[in-house]
Amino acid sequence: MKSAACLCLCAFFLCAAEPAKVVFDGAVRALAAGDYETAERGFQSVLREQPRNIAALSNLGVIYSRTNRADQAIAVYQRALKLSPDDKAILLNLGLVYLKQEAHSRALPYFARVVAIDPQHLQARQLLAVCRAYAGQMAPAIHDLEALHAAAPRDEGILFLLGFAYLKNHDAEKAKAIFQLMFEAAGAERAQFLLGKAYYEATLFPQAEESFFEVLRLDPRFPGVHLELGKVYISLRRTDEAIRELELALKENPGDADASYFLGGLLAQGERYTEAIPYLERARKAKPDFWAPYFYLGKAKLRLEQPAEAVVLLQRAVKLNPDDASAYYQLGRALQACGRAVEARRALRRVADLRAAALEATPLDDGKVAGAR
Repeated sequence: MKSAACLCLCAFFLCAAEPAKVVFDGAVRALAAGDYETAERGFQSVLREQPRNIAALSNLGVIYSRTNRADQAIAVYQRALKLSPDDKAILLNLGLVYLKQEAHSRALPYFARVVAIDPQHLQARQLLAVCRAYAGQMAPAIHDLEALHAAAPRDEGILFLLGFAYLKNHDAEKAKAIFQLMFEAAGAERAQFLLGKAYYEATLFPQAEESFFEVLRLDPRFPGVHLELGKVYISLRRTDEAIRELELALKENPGDADASYFLGGLLAQGERYTEAIPYLERARKAKPDFWAPYFYLGKAKLRLEQPAEAVVLLQRAVKLNPDDASAYYQLGRALQACGRAVEARRALRRVADLRAAALEATPLDDGKVAGAR
């Protein structure tokens, strides 16, 4: 799927004074060149003079999104939408910020709004189907994906999603037919890899393991397969095998942030905190808007009797994921250890509220790495 990050120019030229126009033009050139620091300064300068400038707001959102500042991107896109509620580019970009965080239910309304405004918007239709499938809305997701498949019968991304949706909907025969088409379109190794991912997303973990083994048989160097096998073993609670596969993934690609996160999380759950921290720090730096590395780092720091550092990390975790009771529980403990009793009680009350509202579906510290089933 192509990025929807758009440079919005027209609205600016209709109302800009010449000095601000010069600054805006320079910021646009800096953004196109990937000089985000210069571009950010330029758009912020324009907004100080013209706070309702939608083009500057939208471009600033692009910068925040590309530099992994999801909170700021969301805030600036929301500000732009108040001024222009039906702007397709802003709606799409805001949805993509949430999608990048795997917050499918939050992303869904923005893509749905784009489709309502422009029913022929193919990217929004595909993104809407993705969100519906991952949010468990299988009937509308399948309807959307079947229409997309009819328009692009050999698109491997659509074939993957449609096969996954059929699996989630317990329609094995239709899934089999779609995956056969995927094999013809993508080739054996890639098709097996996609098939494994579809099985994984459908929580059919033994089948996913078999597919990934077949990938390794066909091509032992196929990129990403050790990470996916590691995630399967996490879901099957086969920890030693998961650690082995994740270490292999990092041996092949030391910059793999997901492998670092999953490995660090597993080590933390095994109370191997000192070993876990370097991996979790690597994941946090690579994905500064993902809550879970902060959670596991905070938990590790608390167990290593560094509660002040744990508080900072866990406060970031609950800010990024305010519906996670486990993070609030750990934060309450860290605050207690720092002697901040009033704040600790507030955090623990939040745990009780979340659990009472049934927003936390799994027990605290239940042995699962966030992001892996």
